[in-house]
Amino acid sequence: MKILTASAMRWAEQAAVDAGESFEGLMEKAGQEAAGILMEEAPPQDSPVLILCGKGNNGGDGLVIARALAQKGFSVQIVFLLGRKLSPLAEKNLGRLQDLPVEILDAASIAPEERDALCKNAGLIMDGVFGTGFSGDLPENVRAWTAAANKSKAVRAALDIPSGLNCDTGLYGKDAFAADLTVTFAAHKPAHFLKGSRGLCGRVFCADIGIRQEILAAAPGNITLLDGDEARKGIPRRKEDSNKGDYGKLLAIGGCAHMTGAILMASLAAMHCGVGLLKAAVPESVCPLIAARMPEVIYRPILAAKSGVLPASCGEALLKEAGWADGVLLGCGMSVCEDTVSLTRKLLSCGKPMAIDADGLNCVAQDVSVLKNRKAPTVLTPHMKEFSRLTGKAIPEIKANRFSLAAEFARQYGVTVVLKDSNTVVAAPDGRLWMNANGNSGMAKAGSGDVLAGIIASFLAQGASPELAATAGVFLHGEAGDAAAADLTPYCMTASKMVDYFPKVFAKWAR
Repeated sequence: MKILTASAMRWAEQAAVDAGESFEGLMEKAGQEAAGILMEEAPPQDSPVLILCGKGNNGGDGLVIARALAQKGFSVQIVFLLGRKLSPLAEKNLGRLQDLPVEILDAASIAPEERDALCKNAGLIMDGVFGTGFSGDLPENVRAWTAAANKSKAVRAALDIPSGLNCDTGLYGKDAFAADLTVTFAAHKPAHFLKGSRGLCGRVFCADIGIRQEILAAAPGNITLLDGDEARKGIPRRKEDSNKGDYGKLLAIGGCAHMTGAILMASLAAMHCGVGLLKAAVPESVCPLIAARMPEVIYRPILAAKSGVLPASCGEALLKEAGWADGVLLGCGMSVCEDTVSLTRKLLSCGKPMAIDADGLNCVAQDVSVLKNRKAPTVLTPHMKEFSRLTGKAIPEIKANRFSLAAEFARQYGVTVVLKDSNTVVAAPDGRLWMNANGNSGMAKAGSGDVLAGIIASFLAQGASPELAATAGVFLHGEAGDAAAADLTPYCMTASKMVDYFPKVFAKWAR
């Protein structure tokens, strides 16, 4: 499924017009399709349909819907919240209502008690005020209407995006319209899936307005929603006539005296995702802890520095170990200090596919330009704070621009970025973007990122491309989290317990 940002949607509309459609035709199709969905999913009964209209094309869509419903015999009331200076297409569709029994009102002339009564008495309230172009805070006069609508027992429906909600970021302010259902046009938008905002959208229906799928797929900055079909592309296939050497060798480098669990959880995840051999290059003190849980792992014990971390002096030895491997995982529980920063820079020169996580990223952040020296496929798996260190940008700015910033970083440094959050974004160097919608709050615990890094590294070592390893890893990680939460609850599940649910996930998706 393609998800389009506001700018990508504008591009697609213009491309459709350039290919022979018209903006007027697109609006007519949008309104008629939305009216059909509303009559099927939330059919107005004896109470009026109250349509809140803006002055732009979102309001124009609302006016087409008003005509379609009035022609079916429904009682329709329209309130213009931003005045009557309308866009040309909205003005044209207003004129088409003149012979229909539609009540048309201006919010400026309506007293607060009348406003509240209109909302209270409506059976369906439809929001056609702003749509995808909105950002910032709602104007005070609009807020008064959305607040009244939100208090009503009417079914609330939004066109494209509830007013007050930013289409691309999912951010919203006080009294944003709270929809029971949203009818979006041509393609879903990020806010429909972002976990901070999807509850505000209710059930989302996508109306076909006549824009061809190939146009939507070509829109710059379009995002692919991760699902099982996408994940299957990155899951390495297994053959009956095979041996462990056919499924890759992974070198997992990390751990330190005071952080032993991270590299263990990453190794557990990697082995449970099919890699043939896993060698853990860790401080000597960490080896027994992994061996107690994982007898399948082989080891490259390293004499630790006095601080308990991997010393810079082991760089040449680990480069030789990387020569043995088909993929490298770097950074889980490694710590950040002069030794590990120097070691990380050394290891970036290895010519094997590499997943860099946790303290590996924090070491890279000391001088991010070192990434430009990488010649082999590379996947970075930062959470918001780690990405802030890598980019120098504040977390609120990253959250507000997650797609563009991840895409730009991936392009600039030639890496695949897995920007972890409640909705994780995957960005490939060529500009392709993906986003997941699965997963749950139980995954917001220590170790979840290590598990994800192990999955991705396992797929890399088995020969998957960086973007396929990343997208399959993110989706399967979310599925395992959801399966764990269903049994254990989000409160009681842990990152290491998620690995126990990998068999259920692979049985469903690795076919």
